[in-house]
Amino acid sequence: MRPYVGNNFHDARTPSILLIGESHYLPKGSSQHLNADTWYEGNRDTLSADEVDYISTASLINEGCKEGFSNKAFAIWRSSFREINEYGPRYSDYTRVADDIAFYNFFLRPSLEGESLKVALQDHEIANDAFRLHYRVLKPTAIILLSSLAREHLDPPEPPVPVVAAPHPASQWWNRVSHRYGNKKGREVLADFIKTINWPQSADSK
Repeated sequence: MRPYVGNNFHDARTPSILLIGESHYLPKGSSQHLNADTWYEGNRDTLSADEVDYISTASLINEGCKEGFSNKAFAIWRSSFREINEYGPRYSDYTRVADDIAFYNFFLRPSLEGESLKVALQDHEIANDAFRLHYRVLKPTAIILLSSLAREHLDPPEPPVPVVAAPHPASQWWNRVSHRYGNKKGREVLADFIKTINWPQSADSK
């Protein structure tokens, strides 16, 4: 569940954007994550190899890059990377955005597939402890939350950097106007933010 960090994330010539999703989920039949106490008392040894694969963030993104994020489960990266690329570096292959960003899921306890996490106090506290650690280590220049639930629970970063929140790219609000997001579609919220960054155009820009 450690963050994925792109090869160019710390390149001073480009922005260092930390993308934050909501949570992983586990395969059907898993049970350790159904209770906060049980989940946080466990460790890698209390999970099956299949369950570990489901929450291995970096491996999932690397796998998605290789197959062009064609898997439906990879919608969060496919849609957000495309939007970032369109108004940012404009690579001929949008999957190269993965080299420039860092990503992790805010909540450390997986949710049920297709559902948002029912957040317990432990989830909130441990998620923010992890966020402060990642923030201190990664030193992002901006944060993009791809989850309204994560935005509700995120404590403000110190020292502050720009933070913008958009709905999950797989939700209906990614392509629908919402009053919650300033009468914009979720993808427009992300696009408008990327436009303000003045991301350098790539040498192979389309």
